[in-house]
Formats: sequence, structure tokens, C-alpha cells
Amino acid sequence: MDPSDSGRVPRRACIAALALAAGLSVGLPGALASGAPVDLQGASLTDLPGPPTAAPFRQPLGLGSMALHDGAVVLDSAVLLKVYFTAYARQPVDGSAILTPDTEMIDPPAAVRPSREQERQIAAMVAFAASHPRLLIVVDDIALDAYVAAGEYYPIDNRLFIHGAGYYFDNSPYHYVFQHPRPFRHLHCSDAATMRVLNQAIEDYRHFRMAISCTVLGADAATHALRLRVDEVRLLDAQGRALIRQRAGG
Repeated sequence: MDPSDSGRVPRRACIAALALAAGLSVGLPGALASGAPVDLQGASLTDLPGPPTAAPFRQPLGLGSMALHDGAVVLDSAVLLKVYFTAYARQPVDGSAILTPDTEMIDPPAAVRPSREQERQIAAMVAFAASHPRLLIVVDDIALDAYVAAGEYYPIDNRLFIHGAGYYFDNSPYHYVFQHPRPFRHLHCSDAATMRVLNQAIEDYRHFRMAISCTVLGADAATHALRLRVDEVRLLDAQGRALIRQRAGG
């Protein structure tokens, strides 16, 4: 989705944490792989892969809600996204905006006035975010296209890793964007055993989970965008094991 699209449809995805470090766990049902090419010209309509979720509403507050995995904060809620945006856009802390409930409805929800204790917790989270620029984002429903032998890679068949596309947790204007992530749309692999697993999954229309390691580059106050650099992606099997690990420039 794009923040300039005032009539955008409700979100299609929920980013959650995997079972690793209170943060790597989701179970979004998979959709059938369409096999259709990604429309890079339609990036303004981009959303994270995955169907609507019935997950319960979460308002994580306090430093205890900021799960760490190998030193990276697990970005898994609208509240944390707004906290990070506030920290890196150098904006005054607006607890009402941060606590506004997640929603899948087009009409924005009413603002929530934070209590004095909630204001203290939010201020602590913003300070923590400012000193922890490394993030971990985990998504489901990662579909791969057939192996391209000439380049030794699997193309990602999701509208993900498109420069300038906005990814949301709720219906607020706050979103994050990946800076020049297109190389990660090709997952390189030359291991025969891994290729057999992936080829069978593609044939069976099975999708994967992906862990995305990022670094915060800054935030744009005008567009409510948190800008992220992708450092590494890991394509995971059902048990959370990495089938492919790909680093920036690798």
C-alpha cells in the first residue's frame, strides 16, 4: 500500500514474530501461488504477503515488550513501528498516535489518550529504539518461482522487496520501506539437497517463512515512513531452519 492512496484497501498481512526469542512465531494460512510476475510498476499497491488475520489486538508497552534476537529488535506490531518512527524521525513523542488501536477498517480509529504510566513506558521504548537500529522482521507466505539455472537463483513470487513500496501493520499512515532491496528478490542457491527441497515445495504450492534482518537508516516525517536497509534474509522451513541465507552484496 502507499500512504498517498487515501482509498487503500484494508491490510492483507500481519507481520509477527517467530518462535525464536519471543518474536519468531506466526501461523498465517498460505495462499496458492499464482505464478504471475510481480508488477514492479504497481508498487504503490504493494502490501505484505498473506491473507487477513484474526490475531488478537496487541498493544505491547514497556521495554519487556521489545523482544531481542541476536541483538536485533523484533518488529512485529504497529506500536513498535510507531515507536521506531518517532525515535528516528526525531519527532515529539505522541502517545496518542502510538497507542491508536490496530485496525483493518478504512475509517481510522479514535485516538487513545495514554495514562501517565503509559507515557513513561513509551518514552523508555523510544529511547531504547534510538540506540538499537537493528531490526528483525518475519513474514509468511513467501512463494518462490521455478529455479533459474542461468543465474542459479529462485525468484520470489511475492510483492516484497520493492524499492519505495510501503508496508503496514494497521490502517494508520505509519509504514516502513526497504531501500533498494531488489537484489533480494533473487535467492541464490547451488546446493543440490536444498534445491530438491525447494523444487518439491514449489511443485506442491507450499510457501515459506522468511526472516529479514534490517538496519534503520532514518525516518521521513512527511510520509510517516521508516526507512530500512536489508542486511540479510533467511528462507526458513517449517521447523525454522534456514534453507537459504543471503547477505547484502553476497
